Amino acid sequence: MRDGPGGTDRAVSVTVGYVMTLAVSTLLLSGLFVAGGSFVESERERAAQGELTVVGERVAADLGTVDRLVASGASRGDLTVNRSLTLPDRVSGTSYRIRVSANGTEGTVALESDRSDTVVEVPFRSTEDVAVRNATVDGGDLRIWWDPDAGADGEVVVSAA
Repeated sequence: MRDGPGGTDRAVSVTVGYVMTLAVSTLLLSGLFVAGGSFVESERERAAQGELTVVGERVAADLGTVDRLVASGASRGDLTVNRSLTLPDRVSGTSYRIRVSANGTEGTVALESDRSDTVVEVPFRSTEDVAVRNATVDGGDLRIWWDPDAGADGEVVVSAA
């Protein structure tokens, strides 16, 4: 870096060193922010999955409760079963949908977050002679009730409260 006696390049090495230090520091900090951002996003998805699982288990449990009450009833045409379920409107800061699908005695409560690709499925069983209507509702308070006029022998219905 020196030209010899009387050279004028000595101040350049200090400036180059300073610029190199700034460049390396900037690269390290930007790498840290990128890695931290992806970590936060993956933790948010895991939190959403956990919350959706809890909500799905609550819906499946209440479906089972209404199903058992209907199955134990003597006269289903006169039976009134109405179960209100208070659920959060949002999980991990985003809205979600609940899809109830049943085929025979086996069914699934699927919960899907609007922002992330998180989908949670919780299985449930119903008695052989009690039908559950397939439905899709937005997250929030639900009503699970017995509709004696639906279908051939009535159905358990999930709807928004």
